[in-house]
Amino acid sequence: MTNQAAPGATVEAKRPWLLRYAIYSSIFAGWMVLIFFVTGGRSDPMWLAHWQRWDANWYEQIWSAGYRSDPKTLAFPPAFPYLMGIVAKIFSKSFLGTAVVLNLFAFFAAAAVISDWLSRKFGVSPYLLFAFTVSAPAAYFAFTSYSDVVFMLLLWVLLYIALDPKEPDSAKIVIAQALLLFLLPWVRLTGYALASWLLARRRAAFAVIAALALWLGFNRIVAGNPFYFLRAQETFAMQSGGFFQGLASSLAALLSYYLPNGYLVSWLQFGFLPLFYLAALTAVAIWLAKHGEGLLAITTLAILFLSHNQGAWRSVVRYDLPILPFLCLPLLGAAGSSPKSRWLKAAFYLLLASQIALQLIFARSFHSGGWAF
Repeated sequence: MTNQAAPGATVEAKRPWLLRYAIYSSIFAGWMVLIFFVTGGRSDPMWLAHWQRWDANWYEQIWSAGYRSDPKTLAFPPAFPYLMGIVAKIFSKSFLGTAVVLNLFAFFAAAAVISDWLSRKFGVSPYLLFAFTVSAPAAYFAFTSYSDVVFMLLLWVLLYIALDPKEPDSAKIVIAQALLLFLLPWVRLTGYALASWLLARRRAAFAVIAALALWLGFNRIVAGNPFYFLRAQETFAMQSGGFFQGLASSLAALLSYYLPNGYLVSWLQFGFLPLFYLAALTAVAIWLAKHGEGLLAITTLAILFLSHNQGAWRSVVRYDLPILPFLCLPLLGAAGSSPKSRWLKAAFYLLLASQIALQLIFARSFHSGGWAF
């Protein structure tokens, strides 16, 4: 099905790139300032250091001490910590400072790629897409040394390369896809979801199988067990189990917390939000499939299935960060021609406002040492 571009969105997408990126930069700068002030940056001399929480410590340990010093760190692939460590060493900067700078650049680049490409593809406003991308509840992880944002950028570059070129089957395009498909699982284990591209007859996806074979060998060398990275998850108090166990766990969390007693944040991140995004993104995947975007639908469903399992459920909103931009497409895409356009636009702005409010709540919690995805 051919997507009909909304007239206003088409004009916005065709503005000179310098003006368009100036608007992107203004939105991004405003978002960074908002996070800075909400997390107490103006009065906290240790503001940057306080972003070094939870998994960020393990990434730095992988770089400084390697995997053999503590094999349970095999829960985290090596590409991100070694990239950050090498860059930090070259420029004589701290691991955290380097990671924050590169993550912020990566997040801006990812949001720009998403906004430019999807605005042309679906005829929606690139600026609303950009604002929606940075509004994601877990977007504040760009301020710490987590690998999610780098993974997000590489995933969207891959999607663009796979779907936008005029000659998608040329040798150069296939090789570029294969290289990115091989690299992504070394950044985040979620990358193994992209083996699902074999269902779309993308032969480049065999690179994911090659990455898995090497990863299993690496685990065997370090820990004596090719599947040790699965056992390592349990050492971080992540329960074993698959998709349906995770679903049952989140349903139990949704029904068990007593909101007036101070459990609202826990109820949101362990119960409501995982289920909301699972349902909403599944619906979006169906919408994408109906609009002839089979590869995007497969990618969305595969990432959902891999991330929404028992072990990862407590962090699933963060794992879904790379695919959350899809969520606004049905609202914005249908608003231009639908008689219910006012309601669809209102729903979009309500979702946008809700997400940024949640992001600020969770960013403050994370920065102060609380668990937030």
